[in-house]
Amino acid sequence: MCDLKLCVLFFVQGAFTGVCSQKHVPSFMNNCDKFKEKGVDSIVCVSVNDPYTMNAWAEKLGAKGKIKFYGDFDGKFHKTLGLDLDLTGALLGPRSQRYAALVEDGNIKVLNVEEVPSDFKVSDAETLLKGM
Repeated sequence: MCDLKLCVLFFVQGAFTGVCSQKHVPSFMNNCDKFKEKGVDSIVCVSVNDPYTMNAWAEKLGAKGKIKFYGDFDGKFHKTLGLDLDLTGALLGPRSQRYAALVEDGNIKVLNVEEVPSDFKVSDAETLLKGM
């Protein structure tokens, strides 16, 4: 997923969902140049969705070429990190917590996890940039 030296990963609860589409992805799209200035090789958005949904969502948001979109279709990646979340009550089923990370040479250097799934306080691009 992130085989480059310096990578930004951000994780959303679901493609085409409100906060993810209206705030989370745009915060990273609007800061692509700032991340590149800091030496980031790649910005990656991950969600518990299939790759076809992620591709369609990237196209709808106009994010192709700026951000890579990957589907963690069965949620195993998030479970491995202990950041999985059951959103069955919100009709989303097993998902991921909302978070953003800076990964350098395969090691997580900064990890910002939201306390509440609907919050968007610490997993935004601006907060991650400050943490760099």
